[in-house]
Amino acid sequence: MSLFQLFDFSIFPSLAFLFGVAAQFRAMDGTSFLQKLVGNLENRVGILYAVFLITAFFSPFILNDVVIIILTPVVVRYARQFHVDAAPLLVAEITMTNVASSLTPLGNPQNILLWTSSGATFAQFVSGTWLLVLVSAIVAAAALYPLSRRLGGAREIPSSVGSVAPAVYLVMVAVAILVSDLVGIPTYISLGVGFLIGFAFTFRRSKKLLTAFDLKSLLTLYFFVGSVAVVSFLLRPDLVPYVLPVALGHQPYSAAFLGIVSNFISNVPATQLVLSISRVTPAVASETAVSAGLAGNLTPLASFANILALQIARRGGVSIKRTIALQFVVGLLCFVPAFF
Repeated sequence: MSLFQLFDFSIFPSLAFLFGVAAQFRAMDGTSFLQKLVGNLENRVGILYAVFLITAFFSPFILNDVVIIILTPVVVRYARQFHVDAAPLLVAEITMTNVASSLTPLGNPQNILLWTSSGATFAQFVSGTWLLVLVSAIVAAAALYPLSRRLGGAREIPSSVGSVAPAVYLVMVAVAILVSDLVGIPTYISLGVGFLIGFAFTFRRSKKLLTAFDLKSLLTLYFFVGSVAVVSFLLRPDLVPYVLPVALGHQPYSAAFLGIVSNFISNVPATQLVLSISRVTPAVASETAVSAGLAGNLTPLASFANILALQIARRGGVSIKRTIALQFVVGLLCFVPAFF
């Protein structure tokens, strides 16, 4: 079997359009919109669970990296302004962006790879992820509770004025993808439609859209996905005994394999490694998405979103050692549902 038969090249336009959807969200001032939500929720549930809920709600619909880029400066600014420990807030953000982004094909790049390879519908994908994601989110909420108590009550932070257009856009994208699934339109086309819908909101902001598009990260993903596919093809006979059980969905081996490998080469390349050996069924695609997503909570290397959050925090003058230690403990607890 040739490399061209093993590798699904529609992954590349799918990833590009997914990044395009995220760029549209940012170009229509998604930053102000999320900041407004942080301010409103902080007064009701406290800052930690405000970050938790916002991350949980938006990560399934836009790239988790985008959520991290928008929210982390808000978290760092809050911690410095009110002289509170930033580590619990960063852990809440990182944990839920990895957990919640595992729910849908739109939440992170590895899910797009799995969705495209398996041929699953949007509904099939979510039906296989929602329960494990829900259990992991409940575990995370419980694990973070003692940390939330240390942060104190509401502090009446100001909420910036933001348009609801970003939320309306995400709803329209989700509807477009669901309708496309029902009529059997390929993934990359439905994502392309979702991207084009954004121009209804950003047609006068072309320069801002170009700035918001994270071309560097997209090209980095292309490199990771392509290089892992080539290496996997060349080493296929040696890798098959170790990787094939994952592609077949054998548990608990599958979760353990993805947990270990993701923390050496990150969860996107780990997912591509599996797909370079064998196509997966829709059920296994969902299972693998959860395992790879939850594995991203263990160490900074396991997910690109983690690296971004820690870099932004460190540039903001926050020590990240405590965050890394807390993240490992909370992440380990949240990873347990992946074995079931």
